Amino acid sequence: MLWGTLFAQARTQPEMLFVTKENCALIRGYSKHDIAGVSREFNLPVSKIRYVRAEWGRGQEGFEQCNLVFSTPQGNKSCKVFNIMKDEFVFAFAVPIPGNHAICN
Repeated sequence: MLWGTLFAQARTQPEMLFVTKENCALIRGYSKHDIAGVSREFNLPVSKIRYVRAEWGRGQEGFEQCNLVFSTPQGNKSCKVFNIMKDEFVFAFAVPIPGNHAICN
């Protein structure tokens, strides 16, 4: 019984954080659908895309936002962060819905 209780406590749900400049600076990774979304956005093979960093920058409309930066053969691409999650580390979602494109500059 005690082991089951400890296991349940260790498997808590990730905490959703607000997308702010401060939380953007905490991001250390991306979600499992982000690389595929960037691939679809730029018609590139998944194998040619690499995560670089998260940064506070500008979006397509010129407003400040949190972006994930990906290295591609076409140069670095900044993609809008929709959600930030905190689990064992902080990671972001540029493609929160599987099969969608990333929104990138």
